[in-house]
Amino acid sequence: MSQGYIEHLQKVIDYIEENLKGPVSIEECAQLSGFSKFHFHRIFGIYLDVTLMEYVRKRRLGYAMLDVMHGTRILDIALDYGYSSERAFSRAFQQEFGQLPSRCRTARYALPPKPVLKEQIKQFQGGFLMDYLSEVTIGSLEAMKVVSGVRISDNPEDEVIRFVTEWAEKAGVQPGARRFGFDVPVEGEDQEKGLRGYEYWVTVEEQPAVLETGLVYKHVEGCKYAMLRITEPMVDPFERIPLGWKKLADWVNSRGYRTSCEQERFWLEEELKNGEAVCMDLYFPIE
Repeated sequence: MSQGYIEHLQKVIDYIEENLKGPVSIEECAQLSGFSKFHFHRIFGIYLDVTLMEYVRKRRLGYAMLDVMHGTRILDIALDYGYSSERAFSRAFQQEFGQLPSRCRTARYALPPKPVLKEQIKQFQGGFLMDYLSEVTIGSLEAMKVVSGVRISDNPEDEVIRFVTEWAEKAGVQPGARRFGFDVPVEGEDQEKGLRGYEYWVTVEEQPAVLETGLVYKHVEGCKYAMLRITEPMVDPFERIPLGWKKLADWVNSRGYRTSCEQERFWLEEELKNGEAVCMDLYFPIE
């Protein structure tokens, strides 16, 4: 990923800011960025800390708050920002701000500034030296045969890991088989409900004769990766794992590596155990 990619991602942020009253889709934004949809989903989440549609929702509601404070009719605000009714808008507004719009006419609120990615990268470069994050290395993963499961829920990681692990135990998959997971984008009603997606793999030696419903067999091509290890990631997973991805993405960006948008590439997380010690390797696909 070159500096130009950061600029392309900034174009998406600028585009969203100018089109908050119109439809915004992940497909459209991915195309504008020059990324594949999957790659765009991951890189946007790393730099913005939220999914695309959660970011759009928050920006719309932020501007809606300003309109409320300016005295605009609630129904007009709701329709301006794409809500089907005043009731639907009020529900979303209350979830975001803790108050109904009608009670915020005299609120004190300052809209957070639009993100500027170059500034965020500079702040990251100067401020994150965590002893639980390794230095970045370059390596590769060979082609793999895997059995894969996907869950979309408010807790997809635990659900799909348990599902795939239980199948692997019943199927007699070798205990030392490698296991990888990664976020996947969600759309439509799942997206509106704030649900997340996660896919989980276990490597196998050959295609299983029988698979349970919800599992698929895949042949994954080999790929070159930038890699980083997190020590004890589950001590604080909501800090350590995102910071690991930020450090890795920043390193890739600063070295000018690129990721193919024409081939299916995966941003992988691999949890490893050595006795009581636990670590997680992150894999950022590069060319």
